[in-house]
Amino acid sequence: MTIHDVAPRSLAEVQALRRALIGWGVARATLLVVPHFHRELRLCDHSPTVAWLRSCAERGDELALHGYYHQQAGAPLGLRDRVRARLWTAGEGECLRPHDDLAGLLARGRDELTRCLGLVPGGFVAPAWLEPRGFAGLLSRLGFAWHETSMYVEALAGPGVRVRAPVIGFATRTALREAASLVWARALLARMLPRDAPARAPLVRVALHPGDLRSARVMAALEQVLRRAQAAGVATTTSEYLRARAGGG
Repeated sequence: MTIHDVAPRSLAEVQALRRALIGWGVARATLLVVPHFHRELRLCDHSPTVAWLRSCAERGDELALHGYYHQQAGAPLGLRDRVRARLWTAGEGECLRPHDDLAGLLARGRDELTRCLGLVPGGFVAPAWLEPRGFAGLLSRLGFAWHETSMYVEALAGPGVRVRAPVIGFATRTALREAASLVWARALLARMLPRDAPARAPLVRVALHPGDLRSARVMAALEQVLRRAQAAGVATTTSEYLRARAGGG
C-alpha cells in the first residue's frame, strides 16, 4: 500500500488519504516522499509536513524516496523512453532524463530526508514508476534496499527477491484515463483475488495519489479494492513484505 507524491503542496490530501486507509483497516503503509516537489517549497523547510511524517513513521509507516523534484528536465533521449514518458506521465518522468549526476541527485534527496526526518529512507520509487535501463544497479550501488516499478517489487540488498505484481492505481488527469484505470483496476482485482478461490492472496499492490480524492468513483473503487485485499491478507509496508519473502514467510 503506497501513497505517492508526499510533499508540502499535497499535505492535506495525503493526510486525508492516510485517514481513509485507516478507516479501511490499513494499519501500515508506505509513503513516497519528494524532497523538492516541482522546485516549490522544500519538504525539509515545511515543519507541518516534517512533523506529520515523523508521526507516521512512529506509528509504523515506512517512508521511501520518490525522486527529488518529481519533474522531468527535458525529453528522454531514447525513442522507447520518450514513448513511455508521453504515455504514462505529464512531464514527471524525472529518472528517464539523463542528469549530469543522477546518482548525486538521488543521494542528496536521501540525505535531506535523513537529516530532517531522522531516519534513512531505504526504498526508492521513480516518479510514474519510470526507470531507465540498469537503474536497479545504480540504486543498489547507492545503498537503497528496494525499489518498485509498475509491474514488480524488488529487494536490492540481501537475498535476491523480485516479485511480479502489477500495481492497482488510478489516473484522474482526464475522464478517459479515469474510466480506463477503473476498468483496469477491476480486471486486476478479479485476477488476483477471484471470489471462488479461498486461498491466501498473493501480493496485492495498491497505489494512491493526491488526485484520487477529486473523484468519488475512484475513492469508491479504492475502498472496494482495499476491503477485498484486507479480507485476504494483512496490509504491510514494502520493506516488511520483502523481509518476510526473503525469510520464507
